[in-house]
Amino acid sequence: MVFDRSLCHLPEATVIEEKNVRCKGDVIFADKSQIKRGVMSEGRVFMGEFVEVEGDIIAIGDIRIDKGGKIKGDVTGDADIYIGERSIIAGEVIVGKNLDIGEGVELDPSAIDSRGRINIRNPISVIVYILLYLLELLRRDDSKEVANFFKELEDGEEEKILVSRNFTYFPRGSSIGPDKIEIPGDMKIGNDCQIVGDLKVGGSLDIEGETQIFGDIETASDLFLGENVVINGNIKAFGDITIHHAARISGDVRARNISFTSDTVIDGTLKGEEGIRVKPEGGGEIEERMERFEKGIDGVEGVI
Repeated sequence: MVFDRSLCHLPEATVIEEKNVRCKGDVIFADKSQIKRGVMSEGRVFMGEFVEVEGDIIAIGDIRIDKGGKIKGDVTGDADIYIGERSIIAGEVIVGKNLDIGEGVELDPSAIDSRGRINIRNPISVIVYILLYLLELLRRDDSKEVANFFKELEDGEEEKILVSRNFTYFPRGSSIGPDKIEIPGDMKIGNDCQIVGDLKVGGSLDIEGETQIFGDIETASDLFLGENVVINGNIKAFGDITIHHAARISGDVRARNISFTSDTVIDGTLKGEEGIRVKPEGGGEIEERMERFEKGIDGVEGVI
């Protein structure tokens, strides 16, 4: 499934609780993300370069930790586990199948429990092989083959991995602290999710129906709240806020423009710098969905 690398995507039924991030499908943390909670997945776990995790990583599927990763807890997977070069694993590594370890990985060998084979890679031998192969091509003066070889290397620099449709994705530089979640760009949260902690989003934020947030929300752009969303905290947006049917907000709401339906419950104060509008129930739903589709928030099925 193709996805936008700058968009933080939490699918339906994702749970970010006080100690763990719980995901139904594959979960991806892009480079230089910081997670001060554990990660639990019913699918696979992919960690980008220089990702730091303070808790445990547990997955039913494969676990892939790219180079420079730092895991302070245990790593437990029912399938294969890949640990990239110069990564540090402070806890135990429990592997259901095979374990692949890169060069310079720091971990306690006595803390490894593997039911399959253990492969320790040394990339120097691969580099030597490439040099010898290139020398042979140059000796034969085969310039066309040399060009093809470099093209294959360039095309293969970034491995393409298919992820499940129900995937969770945190973009580069995301931070999940013990009390606060910071996302550098846009964020979309699916139906029936639960999140504990304040949310600070560097772009727009879309929260679908039945989701509960236990903390304050701050966005650098627009905010959309779906049907029956519950926010236990204050909301501040530097763009516009659109609140759909039967949402409940226990704190203050502040934005450029605020639009909500008459069945919305807001316990705090409202401050719309340019205006506040109360929409009738069901009013403007088609126009609203078309606008969200044009912005790339909804898929085609959300419009038809």
